[in-house]
Amino acid sequence: MPDLMNKLSSYAALVGVIGAIGGGFYAWGEFNTRLSAVENVSYETTDLSGITDDIKELNEKINDRVNALGAAHDKNYIDLLDSQAADFNELQDTIRALAADIESLKADIAINGKAIEFNGIKIEEAIARSENPLAN
Repeated sequence: MPDLMNKLSSYAALVGVIGAIGGGFYAWGEFNTRLSAVENVSYETTDLSGITDDIKELNEKINDRVNALGAAHDKNYIDLLDSQAADFNELQDTIRALAADIESLKADIAINGKAIEFNGIKIEEAIARSENPLAN
């Protein structure tokens, strides 16, 4: 009788180990399935080409002004300062336009963030629905 109990306990331990290993593989497969589902989701992107063009234009203007400072070493500095003041006002307007563009992009980013949250909730609902044996 004790020999039978030892065999039964060793078989039970073996079944437990096999079940634990199988459970681990099942969890790994579920993880990979969820990861694949998340990787295949596409999101809207925001067009930044207008801002990059404005930044390039601003950079070119600044470089032109720096080059003009170097070339105008012997020129009349008052005329140079007047032209720089006009350019400064133009640069201020460009910076204000960039700030407005950035604010609109912040709104787009917030909208996309909420869309991502909504899609995440829909994915969680689909997973919960698929795990419910009574729903099928």
